[in-house]
Amino acid sequence: MHIVWFRRDLRLSDNEIVTLSTADNAEVLPCFIIDPWFYQQAEVGKARVKFLFESLENLDSNLRARGSQLYFFEGNSTGVFQELTCQLLQKGDRPKLFFNHDVQVQYGIERDCQIINFHQQHNLDYHQGLNNFLQTDENHRDEWMEEYYNYLRQPLHRVWSKVVGCRLSSS
Repeated sequence: MHIVWFRRDLRLSDNEIVTLSTADNAEVLPCFIIDPWFYQQAEVGKARVKFLFESLENLDSNLRARGSQLYFFEGNSTGVFQELTCQLLQKGDRPKLFFNHDVQVQYGIERDCQIINFHQQHNLDYHQGLNNFLQTDENHRDEWMEEYYNYLRQPLHRVWSKVVGCRLSSS
């Protein structure tokens, strides 16, 4: 089973973690965590929250068109993942987590480190993808503009037509 954790990257096309998580026809649990930390930030106003939830509705609709759905969880992201992972382990699953790198806020960086450490402690695989806006190779800055325009001209990842959905039992 694969868990795809959507955060800022609320799209299916041109999304590395979606492409990689669906490549082997594994069961996929697409999820979003409503973390109270986000809503406590001064720069988060009503319009931003409205846009977020409209984007989540659109993502869920796109997933449903492909035979899946977006699962919502609420709470501290680290705690939610630890609990979800433990439940899946008890069922006999060994979930692989797919999520994109977060570099914008210290909370996100520390949260990601905690989740990675948890997966490592349980010998679980994870894939931390690069957001399309991140560049990690500073030695090739001159090539970035050309790469950017190449990016605009073609999709980075194949567009997939179906996600093998999984069902979570409510207990």
